[in-house]
Amino acid sequence: MAFNLTQSNPYLPFMQDNPQAMFNAFIPQSGNKNFLDYLMSQYGSTYGKYMGQLGKQALSGQAPSLNFEDYLSSYPFMQQWYSLNPSQRGERTASSYNWRV
Repeated sequence: MAFNLTQSNPYLPFMQDNPQAMFNAFIPQSGNKNFLDYLMSQYGSTYGKYMGQLGKQALSGQAPSLNFEDYLSSYPFMQQWYSLNPSQRGERTASSYNWRV
């Protein structure tokens, strides 16, 4: 879904004042339950990484100008998910079964 992140959107200030609502809007709406549950649990971590980027801008002498919506627009949700090992994603592997012959 494409978002109107321009100043012509009268509701953008509402979303900017509510970063968790912004985060939830950017979460992909399709995928398996484990994927969606994992992403929903990542708000604190993701927002912390965003704040770290603002801190890097400030410490380099630049005004901290990165908007959360711009940060989320390029956030690698799928890459983060696939960087987890299969058991962290809730997937079962053949080695997790106890095969007795």
